[in-house]
Amino acid sequence: MSVITSPTKEPAQQTQRTSWQPLVERSTRVLLVEDEPLTAQVFARALSRDGHVVEVASDGMQALRRLRDRLPALVVLDMSLPALSGADVVRRLRADGHLNLPIIVVSGSSRRSADLHDAELWPGTWIEKPVKPRDLVRIVREFTREAH
Repeated sequence: MSVITSPTKEPAQQTQRTSWQPLVERSTRVLLVEDEPLTAQVFARALSRDGHVVEVASDGMQALRRLRDRLPALVVLDMSLPALSGADVVRRLRADGHLNLPIIVVSGSSRRSADLHDAELWPGTWIEKPVKPRDLVRIVREFTREAH
């Protein structure tokens, strides 16, 4: 199932900037690749509330199709996916020439178990689950700020 979530902010939030909000515009397109529906919903909602346009893919093959259709500014990727693993998605992206696409891996497994080298993940980072939505938002914010 594909879910595209657009930013939703209340009028008061739009006109008033709080001290934690960076000055750069974060309305970026994020591809969230997560096979657990509840986790995908929670992460998509948190990212959307932070101003990102979020598209969700539930497996590795669906993620590659979405990436071919339209390249996002950033990918949030689970490693344990049906059809094609997250590590294979990373390798195919890099092999296809997407060397500057930030990939934030959010996984219940260790980085060692995925057998991904630093060069394959860069630019990006690895976060082990469980992850609080606000922590994911903070990390995505760091990468989108660097892109602007």
